[in-house]
Amino acid sequence: MTDRGQSAIIGVAVLLAVTVVSITALTVAVGSVVDESATAAESRSVASAMGDALDTERSGPHERRLPVAEGRLRTVERTVRLLDGTEPVVERSVGGLVYAAGDHRVRYVAGGTVRDTGSGARLHTPPPVSTRNRALFVGLPVLDADAVAVDGDAVLRTNVTHERRRLSGRGFGLAVETRTPGVWERRFDAVGATTTRRSFDDDGVPSVVARFPDVEEVYLFVHDLNVEVGG
Repeated sequence: MTDRGQSAIIGVAVLLAVTVVSITALTVAVGSVVDESATAAESRSVASAMGDALDTERSGPHERRLPVAEGRLRTVERTVRLLDGTEPVVERSVGGLVYAAGDHRVRYVAGGTVRDTGSGARLHTPPPVSTRNRALFVGLPVLDADAVAVDGDAVLRTNVTHERRRLSGRGFGLAVETRTPGVWERRFDAVGATTTRRSFDDDGVPSVVARFPDVEEVYLFVHDLNVEVGG
């Protein structure tokens, strides 16, 4: 066989090897994109289902299944404080829920649902906080749930009761403990508040403190959800 014939055979072999490697790499890349898309879709579905399960407009018992195929749902400890000046006049352990799958997170605390993709976080459902006529209106869902973590589908059972409280004065602030402070700061900015960050208990989770300079009354609506998280 001539050198030219040998070179042709070697060239074909190299071309086939490169083609196989390229196809393999493409298959892996497509598979990764499909997996990422499925995880993102599940996180959106979980965020919507979580909002429905923890709806504070209802009273009494309710049950909602969360479609968790890949990730894990767990409870976390979170606290919300209503401040008069620098001191809390109302302090409630409200709890929170976190869904995690890969780089995707869905975080629920104090009525706000945040979707975190690892590269950025955004508000999926805004917290029930608003101002009108020098009054601050705060809806405060309290999960009151035991510490638990669930893999796969989860069921949230609630039994909702309500309590209303009115406070008057000046210099009120609302402090929300959260792992995504930037999202909460942007939301509070949108309703006319100024924000700072503060650690109240040195547990590693900062609180976003929103100040409402024109507010003279606060209407606090506490919704005790009495949540049970099951598999």
